Amino acid sequence: MIDFQSGYILRPVNRLFIYFSLFCALLLNLLPLGNSAWVPDFLVIALIFWNIHQHRLIGVIVAFALGLLMDVHNSDLLGIHAFSYSLAAYLAVTWHRRIMALPVISQSLHIAPLFLLVALFPPLTHWFLSTTIYWWAIGGGVLQAVIEALFWPLATRVLLAPQRRPLHIDHTRPL
Repeated sequence: MIDFQSGYILRPVNRLFIYFSLFCALLLNLLPLGNSAWVPDFLVIALIFWNIHQHRLIGVIVAFALGLLMDVHNSDLLGIHAFSYSLAAYLAVTWHRRIMALPVISQSLHIAPLFLLVALFPPLTHWFLSTTIYWWAIGGGVLQAVIEALFWPLATRVLLAPQRRPLHIDHTRPL
C-alpha cells in the first residue's frame, strides 16, 4: 500500500496489530468516563480506519460483533451499535478508494458523515421507538462526531506508524 501524502510505500500490516488496536479501542470505550459528548467513540474510529486501509482483513462482521459488545456494555437495545457499526463499516469499505486518495484533513471531512451516522443512530432509534426525542442526545451526537473527525489525523498517524518503519535498520544511528 502507498501512503499518498508522502509517496512512501508502506510495509504490510500485521494482523495482530490490527486486532490489538481494535482491542485497545474497545478498552478505551469501556473506561468509566460516562456517556458524555466530549468522549469520542474510539472503537468506531479504529473500525472505520481499518475498514478503509485494510478492508480485506476487517469487515462488516467484525464491526457487527464489536457493536454487540458495545450494546451489552451500554445496556442499550441489543443491535443498535451493532447495526450502526456494521453500516459504517460497509460505507467505509465502499468509499475506501475515494478516501485513500485524499489528504488526511480531507479524509476527516469525508468521514465525518460516518461518525455522525454512528453517533445519531441510537438517539434517533430511541425517538422512533418511544416517540420522545432527546435533543441533548442529538446535540451530543453532533459534538461527538465533530470530535471524532478531529481525532482522525491523530488516529491515522498512530495506526500507520508501524507500517512506516524502515526496512533496513542502521545500527550506527541512535534513532
